[in-house]
Amino acid sequence: MKIFSPVLFLALSLGAPAALHAASDVTTPVREVIEAAARGWDETVDEPPVEVFSADHLQRLFSKEFAEAFMAASKNPPHDPPEGETTGFPFDYDPIAQGQDGCPFENIRIEDDGDGQVTALFNNRSCFGDGPEYEADTVLIFHVIEESGRPVIDDFFPVVDGQTGRSIKTDLQDQGGL
Repeated sequence: MKIFSPVLFLALSLGAPAALHAASDVTTPVREVIEAAARGWDETVDEPPVEVFSADHLQRLFSKEFAEAFMAASKNPPHDPPEGETTGFPFDYDPIAQGQDGCPFENIRIEDDGDGQVTALFNNRSCFGDGPEYEADTVLIFHVIEESGRPVIDDFFPVVDGQTGRSIKTDLQDQGGL
């Protein structure tokens, strides 16, 4: 004879949805970053673009280590900062769009691959022309960790010709002297 335990049932029923919710949350910072980047490349949006690496985003969506690397690299930008400013954008391309030129993002997909890995796929080359090279997705693999009780992006990697490329955080650390 099995004994039904209301306390055990309550613990299981409350814990299971929380565990499922926590697992799906790893996509949240990635989704917000990709959507901000997509708005920046969409000329039909009337609102000013949201800076992917704004102070707010660096604090909320990225790990402390990534944010520190970004800030250090901003002191050594590849281009001269605007007049009166001591820091600049640490890249000479858009690391999300993976280029200096691009098209509005189409067919955005964010996939939780498990163990803190989240893949973002989208097409941002279709306006350049016809052909397979313009139909191929841009693919980024994000490593998401938990920091201060919330999921944050610790690093991301472009996928080039089916191979994982160099870590963006490592690029920032190298540029910033960390």
